[in-house]
Amino acid sequence: MSERGQDEAVERRERGYVDASEVSWAVRALQRAQIELDRALADQMGLRALDYAAMIFLLQSTRPPGPVELATWLGISTGSGTELADRLEHSGHLHRRRAVDDRRRIVLELDHDAVAAMVDRLRPLFADLERVADTFTEDERAVIARYLDAVTDRTRAHAASLRPG
Repeated sequence: MSERGQDEAVERRERGYVDASEVSWAVRALQRAQIELDRALADQMGLRALDYAAMIFLLQSTRPPGPVELATWLGISTGSGTELADRLEHSGHLHRRRAVDDRRRIVLELDHDAVAAMVDRLRPLFADLERVADTFTEDERAVIARYLDAVTDRTRAHAASLRPG
């Protein structure tokens, strides 16, 4: 079965449980496509799914986390988190350094070249998305952006509500 066929089969199953608008189903399809993209990027970079998830966490962190924070976020033991950080450091994807505000603390930072390589793999997608955006008027793009910003906020809030604590 093609990816499109699989996507449609998943959607048919989900629709049996949730009554939602076509716009909401389109967002759900986008979420599934993002999961596919993340898997493909991880494969291209030679990373395990968990290692790629760690890189995304580090990319999104507002301040460099330590190995324990990384392990906690990923839901793995601190020993497994240290092993994961070792793998990413050995493969050149991250660096360990002492925290500026507490020299006793070790923090993890993504390697600049690793981030650049990830972004380079996304350039063709961004170009395609710009071409799609160009098919809409400026007013339509503003409405789409406002909607997607609201969807992003609601999705993040829902994710936070599902986490313990």
